Amino acid sequence: MKLKNPYTFFDQFCLRTPLLSLDFYRNLTNSETIGIEEFKGIWKDDILREAIFLASPELFSEIEKWLSGTLKDHQKSKRLESSLLKYISRMSSRCTPFGLFAGCSIGQFGDVTAIELAHYDKHQRQTRFDMNFLVAFSQKISKEEVIKKQLIWYVNNSLYRIGNQYRYIEYKYNQYNRREHSIEAVGYSTYLETIIESAKLGKNISELAIVLVDDEITYEEAEGFIEELIENQILVSEIEPSVTGKGFLEQIEICLKRLNGTEAILKEISHYQKILDQVDQKLGNKEIEYLKLSERVAELKTPFELKYLFQTDLYTQTQSNQLDIRWGYKLKRLLTLLNRMSNAPSETYLQRFKQAFENRYETQEIPLATALDTEVGIGYLQHQDASDSTPFLDDLYIPSKSTSQQEIHWNHVQEILNQKLQKLYKDNGYSLELEDKDFENLKLDWTDLPDTMATIAELATVDGEKKMILSSVGGSSGANLLGRFSTGNEQIFKYVQDITRTEQEMYPDTILAEVIHLPESRTGNVIRRATVRAYEIPYLGKSNASTEQQIAISDLMISVQYGRIILRSKTLNKEIIPRLTNAHNYSANALPVYHFLCDVQKQGGRSGIGFHWGEALEKYTFLPRVVYKDFILAKARWKITVAELSFLKDSNGEERTNTINKWRSDNNIPKLIQLIDGDNTLLINLENTNSVSMWLDTIKNKSQCILEEFLFTEDGWSSDSNSIVQQKEKQYTNQFAISFYNQEKLKKAKK
Repeated sequence: MKLKNPYTFFDQFCLRTPLLSLDFYRNLTNSETIGIEEFKGIWKDDILREAIFLASPELFSEIEKWLSGTLKDHQKSKRLESSLLKYISRMSSRCTPFGLFAGCSIGQFGDVTAIELAHYDKHQRQTRFDMNFLVAFSQKISKEEVIKKQLIWYVNNSLYRIGNQYRYIEYKYNQYNRREHSIEAVGYSTYLETIIESAKLGKNISELAIVLVDDEITYEEAEGFIEELIENQILVSEIEPSVTGKGFLEQIEICLKRLNGTEAILKEISHYQKILDQVDQKLGNKEIEYLKLSERVAELKTPFELKYLFQTDLYTQTQSNQLDIRWGYKLKRLLTLLNRMSNAPSETYLQRFKQAFENRYETQEIPLATALDTEVGIGYLQHQDASDSTPFLDDLYIPSKSTSQQEIHWNHVQEILNQKLQKLYKDNGYSLELEDKDFENLKLDWTDLPDTMATIAELATVDGEKKMILSSVGGSSGANLLGRFSTGNEQIFKYVQDITRTEQEMYPDTILAEVIHLPESRTGNVIRRATVRAYEIPYLGKSNASTEQQIAISDLMISVQYGRIILRSKTLNKEIIPRLTNAHNYSANALPVYHFLCDVQKQGGRSGIGFHWGEALEKYTFLPRVVYKDFILAKARWKITVAELSFLKDSNGEERTNTINKWRSDNNIPKLIQLIDGDNTLLINLENTNSVSMWLDTIKNKSQCILEEFLFTEDGWSSDSNSIVQQKEKQYTNQFAISFYNQEKLKKAKK
């Protein structure tokens, strides 16, 4: 019996495009060399200047010196030339949103594809202070006595009781301004228990102290005790960092407005917000506007680095933004092939935890905090220390082609691919074609996939035909790639709400609760999102939901029933399924509780499906383009050792061009390629000496590099008529974030 695909696509999508057109890069690199006057001409563009200033004020300043002629160091000038060309390449070809380099907008499926961008000076933006600065600012003002006395203080939401101890997570900042977490413990006492109970709904210092005053304890002693609890982070203030809801600066402002003696700080905040609002009225602001604001901010005596002071998101405007609905149906049909080709991970952290839980507790239900405690429970990821050094991610995360938790072994899929590869190499081919019959005997299972999931796809004209380029579909939620942008654009916010509402409707008797956690101050820039679910689970992060809709870690019970981990809220007496609606790669050195909650959202199934080369990635120096009907599942790629490029070091001008052309011809490499470094890509024109120098400078400290074909081209460059996304006669690269949901599961839940 043929298993029916239960998934369908939402009627909207998110379009991601770079700030500049591909023509911009083409015109700059179309000649063999780029002259200094051309760079000077480009540098007059205020929008380009602002984008680079926001990305790197220090680099901006150095480029200014170079192009004004005041920099005499020739080698440094060449490095700056490569750096500027990198940024131009990035903002002309790469669609991943970052500052003003690229942005996003919401589109609809329709009868035809019709996408026309507005001119880039019409785009909208949202500028705010970096979370690293805001966190430092909130900590500073919360220590000022006039404010501290009036603030509402709450119990640290990581706190739980084990026997005669309370345990919780405390953090401090190291010399690199990064958070370091540690597990702390304090002995039980009736006084401490009284304060913990009193502070659950929040009280100021005076109100908490009065609770302890009696014949034996004076008010001064009680207040000192409260101060000590604050110092040790057992109590935290109402202006603890928040990553959901309104902007954190606005949340701080709202809090301060109800306090006495805060007029001066509020005046400063009002001034800051006024300047930020003015900046957001256009693209192409002068750097002096930011420098003036930074000088004003410096008067607060809150330390910051200029390069980490401002964060901006770009929201592109379109004349029309419609994608042919036939691509949605084609993608739906493609899911069947990807499903057959994708194996479940052999073992996961969660599976090992579940086995350990059953061995220890069998069918018992116990507090989650007890189970995850490394001394009295079984812990989670016990081999890791209780520390957090998750790096700041300036990029979105989408399920990659391989992870440490999805080891690719030599299976039936790899065997089929290997046979096809051997034939292709024998015939000296460039493209490998897949057919349904190649995999029709492999298992097809729809029951272990996420309720909603998303893909990033490119649409280009390849060999005269429209092709959609993608590799995987997945994620714990179809809204993960959009969460970060839900605070700055109403259309994106409504789309995210539509996805999360659909997910909740699949579980009418269960609560899907958002995990609220700030692992690192700067990470807050990419994990911030609107309030997208009715309930939240705060853990070392402030929830803006009402108290009744916050689910404390100490309120969660855990059991294993019929092979499945069940979390239950004691207060609500309902099953809780955690959700993380952002693109944070949470598994990198995360705190165990946070890691566990995020893993639970994907338990019992695959996190996604897609095409994976597996061991062939390491085995072969050339891998072909992989084609299936109207799709390209993998671009052609070359593994190049830096040693084999030594012939370029001593060549210049025409000689270098000739040697590169011969090398390209010998290896069948097109003139436009992308340098691949993880999720990062850099467009290189191998017929332009400046671009080649940029490439060599980028890889000079590496032993090898990966090159990948660039498909937004025909015969070297796209023609106007073939471009999918245009603005007037200019052509743009594109990415479409398209989300799917399990339609059959939704129908059953509504019966």
